[in-house]
Amino acid sequence: MSDDLREKNKKATNKQKEKVEKREKSVETEEQILTTDVSDLRSKLTNKNEEYVFKLNKTLVNDGFTEDEAQQVINELIPEIVSNQIKGIPANQLYGPVSQKVNDIVHPTKPVKKSPFWALGLDTSLLFLALFAIMYGIMGLMTKQSAKQGQQMGVVTLLILSGMWGYLLTWVNQQMKKPKSERPRLMVTIGYMLVGLVVMFGVLALTSVVPSMFNPALNGTFYIVIAVVAYGGRFLFRRQFGITERGFI
Repeated sequence: MSDDLREKNKKATNKQKEKVEKREKSVETEEQILTTDVSDLRSKLTNKNEEYVFKLNKTLVNDGFTEDEAQQVINELIPEIVSNQIKGIPANQLYGPVSQKVNDIVHPTKPVKKSPFWALGLDTSLLFLALFAIMYGIMGLMTKQSAKQGQQMGVVTLLILSGMWGYLLTWVNQQMKKPKSERPRLMVTIGYMLVGLVVMFGVLALTSVVPSMFNPALNGTFYIVIAVVAYGGRFLFRRQFGITERGFI
């Protein structure tokens, strides 16, 4: 039994060592490629990649580039082509057809602006404010609320509930979008969520004892107005700050 375990550990160690060596070799190769003259790298192109580069140069010139401009663009691509060639990835697989690569060169896509956490959190909070307000509005119009129920649906309670849910769920969503290697462990994420929920419900419990003059409950119609304003405000906020991604939904 101990011999089998020792053998498994040995194999696992050797496998890990091979991975490290392969990674180091890959890094070393990348560095060599970056420091090698472009003309030397061109001589290392496979026939398939050489043909791709030839067609790319010809198409760029036909599209209005001078020969020097086309060569300059291609020279910037050569190191990447050779690097991927070593990995078995030809240029047509790396960039797509020549026509597609030319279009990417002529009409480069702008990098997507990454919105800061505070903006995504506020965006999601406004969404929850609209959702909770419309829910409170419908409930207020359909039912007769007691004084206690009205206090639970006060404006301060609504704002705190929306804000805390908005930022908490935005944070969780950002953690889930990270590469698997960078994500916190599932139990850690759940732990943060539980702490957040405890804090949230604690704060909400405190708002239930706040005098009604500081946490007024409105009738259903006013809550529906708040919902419309919150959703419209969210639309304008996203437009003003160029937010395209979602903090939660």
